[in-house]
Amino acid sequence: MGKGLRACPEIGGDSGQSVVEIALSLPLLLMILLGLADGARAYYLAGIVANAAREGVSYAARNAGVTQAQVAQRACDATSLAAFGQPCAGLQVTCSVSQVDAWVTVVVRYDFSLITGSIVQAAFKVNPLPIRADARFPILIVGNPCAS
Repeated sequence: MGKGLRACPEIGGDSGQSVVEIALSLPLLLMILLGLADGARAYYLAGIVANAAREGVSYAARNAGVTQAQVAQRACDATSLAAFGQPCAGLQVTCSVSQVDAWVTVVVRYDFSLITGSIVQAAFKVNPLPIRADARFPILIVGNPCAS
């Protein structure tokens, strides 16, 4: 062909194929990325909840007259989910004492809302995802921790 002549484009070419491929694959890629973000956030919060349970049980075992509300506030303060001294929304703390073996148990539960909540809810019915941790510690002083 000469220098100034161009080949005619084919009829029914693939000029829009890339756009269609991106349009079909982009939602899937976004779901994977948001799922990874949800998984990382859930893993991070699981560590925070476990630390809150350990802090609450340690506080209850070392202080004879603490109430359930004080243990809950101590666990909340360990999470940094709210300002220090303020109640944590969504954090449920339960404190109990076993009179048989003199151990105190603290259970911390947090309902974790997924970023991909509406999509996951339609498929799996798991939103919010409960993250739970419990810790046991022997009572170190004479008294009745976790009183109401």
